[in-house]
Amino acid sequence: MLNRIGLSHSPLSQKILFIALLTLGSLIPLGLVMDMTFDRQQLYNQVVAEIGQSWGEQQEIAGPALVLPYTYEMIQESFNEQGKLTKTRHTVDSEFIILPTDLNLDISLKHDFLSRGIFQSLVYNATLSGSANFDIGKIDLPNIVNTYPERARLVFGISANQAIDSIDLFKPQLPPSSGGAQQPIEQSNTLMPGTGLGQLSGLDRGFHQAINLPESTKQLNLAFTINLRGSQGLSVLPTGQQTTINLNADWPHPSFSGLLPMAREIDSNGFSATWNVSHLTRNYPQRFSKNNQINLREVNAHTTLFEPVTHYGKIERAVKYGLLFIILTSIMLLIFELGQAQSLSTIQYLLVASAMTLFYLVLLSLSEHIRFGYAYLIAAAMPLFSVSIYIGSVTRSAKRGGIMAAMLIALYSVLYSILKLEDYALLMGTGLLVVVLGILMYITRHSPEDLVEMKQN
Repeated sequence: MLNRIGLSHSPLSQKILFIALLTLGSLIPLGLVMDMTFDRQQLYNQVVAEIGQSWGEQQEIAGPALVLPYTYEMIQESFNEQGKLTKTRHTVDSEFIILPTDLNLDISLKHDFLSRGIFQSLVYNATLSGSANFDIGKIDLPNIVNTYPERARLVFGISANQAIDSIDLFKPQLPPSSGGAQQPIEQSNTLMPGTGLGQLSGLDRGFHQAINLPESTKQLNLAFTINLRGSQGLSVLPTGQQTTINLNADWPHPSFSGLLPMAREIDSNGFSATWNVSHLTRNYPQRFSKNNQINLREVNAHTTLFEPVTHYGKIERAVKYGLLFIILTSIMLLIFELGQAQSLSTIQYLLVASAMTLFYLVLLSLSEHIRFGYAYLIAAAMPLFSVSIYIGSVTRSAKRGGIMAAMLIALYSVLYSILKLEDYALLMGTGLLVVVLGILMYITRHSPEDLVEMKQN
């Protein structure tokens, strides 16, 4: 079969076959670099998680809420020894949760980086300020015996208490009397950890403050300012009947999920976003007993401080183009070989392919210590100079060495552009493959016999 199509004894065909085998063989070192990149990325993710546990993980804000203790009567039915139905009445203690009618939150995030060894993690400091208004009204529950407003408490849900830096303001007040100012309310001077609502999803963690509500209280206002830490992202549960959230940060790469903001502005200096959320977006009521199965997490407004492409992700994407680079470089060597009297040896092809592969390992090593752009420049300079000088020496032609240098500069420039892109990386990478395919088709438009004849002439 090979003899029929003239490939078995053609030196050119043997060279093309060798280039194909060399290209396939390069998958082994490229795969090893890919595995090493994956392992280093896993280690990086582990360090980020550990830093988050120490500094503060993704914060979830759910609050405030007003908790009123009450007792209700329960009738228990049972049969005595004679088989007669008896009813026993006893009282049970429980708590009534009132969510705010109006909840306004202003959140300011300032990002920072924490380092551990050669790795660093994106974290933030947040200032959370706002106000909440509660409509207490009458507690209408079946079989209620008594309420205890003097033992009420205000709870604030925060997922990571250890990341609370300070609470500068937590001040409940009664609404102003006609023509008067807001009246302070009797309260405990000490904020206490925990909410006492461990079974209530969303308010299971945080802090509380005991308050003494006057018996006739119908309205309650709360103003608060809290400084806390976190990492990666922030989630807010819109527990108000009408919830307004204003979020601004000095990080230019947000990723929104859950309830999307109604307005957002993003530039190179940071972003801002605004949510106006109605209670109609979720299924739980504003007032309920803690005996009810309520999940406050069913709706949230989540923002992630997104790192578009980490240097490990960029390296992983770069390695995927490694096979293409080796093919193009080998074909360029074959073109140089056809244009001169001497043939390039197998070792020379192997050395050039090794230099192209080594680029990715150098890039991985340097990017863990210096900025990715500088690491890429230094790593690309290694094959650029070594391969160009080597080819110029082997072919005894400075011109061919310069052509190889120009080709490598173009290749690595295009690759760097692809790595920097986010939304158009796939499109640009596909365009590169189309262009390369067209060039290869143009170069190989002649038959093997024509190429041999061109070499002899």
